[in-house]
This record gives sequence, C-alpha cells and structure tokens, in this order.
Amino acid sequence: MGRPATPLLSPENICRAALELVDEWGDFTLPRLARRLKVSPSSIYHHVRGRPEIINGMRSLISADVLASDGFPPGEGTWQEQVVRWTRIYRTALAQHAKAVPIFVGAAVTDGATLEVYERLAALLAGQGLDPRAVIVAVSVIDSYLLGSAMDAASPVLAWVTQPEEQPALHGALHRGGLAGDRADVAFEAGLAGLVANLQAIAGSTTPANPLSGEDESL
Repeated sequence: MGRPATPLLSPENICRAALELVDEWGDFTLPRLARRLKVSPSSIYHHVRGRPEIINGMRSLISADVLASDGFPPGEGTWQEQVVRWTRIYRTALAQHAKAVPIFVGAAVTDGATLEVYERLAALLAGQGLDPRAVIVAVSVIDSYLLGSAMDAASPVLAWVTQPEEQPALHGALHRGGLAGDRADVAFEAGLAGLVANLQAIAGSTTPANPLSGEDESL
C-alpha cells in the first residue's frame, strides 16, 4: 500500500482537532486528542512539543482567520473606526470559540499570527501619538474587554435567572428592558463606544492629566 497523499498528522490538523475538542468540552487532553485523531499520543509528540505549543497553535488558527477577514485594519476610515473594526472582528472570531478563551489567557502569546493581530492595534494607537506606556495600557484594556465580551456573546440568552420578589430591580430590568437576545451585543457596542471615546480624548490631550501617562489620574 502506498503512502497517503497528505500526512495523517501535521501541527495544523493537531491544533484544529484540539480546538474542536475545546469547543465541545471546554478543554483537551493529549489522550483524548490522540483518540480524536486515531493515533497514539506518542505520534502527536513527533509534530508538536506539548500542550503549550498546541494552545498557541489553536490561537494562531483563529488569528489567521481574523487577519483574512474583510476590512481588518489597516484599511479605510479614521483610526477610531479602525479600532472599532479591529475589536468587532476579533471578538466575533473569539466568540465562535468562547470556551477556548480561558485557556488562551493562561498562556503567553508567541505565535506570529496573533502577534500580528495585536501589532496592528498597537500601530493604530501609536500613530495617534500615544506614548509606549499608553499604548500597552490601551491594548491591555481593549484586550480584556473583548475577551470578556467574547465569552459573554456565548452565554445563555437569559444570563441571570431572577425572581421578582428577591431581585426586583434586576428582574424588572431584564424583563422590561426590551433587549431579549440582543443584550450581549448591545452591551458590547456601548462599552466599545466608551473605550474609543476615552482613547480619542487621550490622543487629543496635551495636558499632563492623561490617565495613561502615569500621572495622578487613573483609568
């Protein structure tokens, strides 16, 4: 019997299988991954060094899709519009794999695709005159916000199960707020508008009260 036209294992299909397991179960193990791929666990180690490399490979797959998305910065529009587009596109991609987010935040980013995603955001901010410290703080704030929002986008439509007698204010807001299944998206857009407005104020500020400059005021 001749060899298959393509190898049975590769770093990419190992990471795709791991991402499928995470989407289904919230995590992956090497034995379960080997069963999914119909190989022995030792075979996997011929292609990847272990769990950390697989985690970064999973993240890289998502980031590659982000980079290939129509309109992903840099592109047309003001820097504010591009920051909004960057955040929306990345959040949408992560929300499709929301169970992977807790795994991703436990490992430093080392893969080229994800670093390129964040490089583009940092370049947008640096281009508006934010100093290096301000750029890192701003990237971190946006990152924290979109990661949480990506998980929220995958949460149940009814995020809080309330009783009118025990949680009257929250219950009333939930059932009379008119958001229904749009709550996560409406909340995301409201928060994003506030983040961008704050960044715009910082970028246009010439006073030492810049909240990202290390002076007395804080975010």
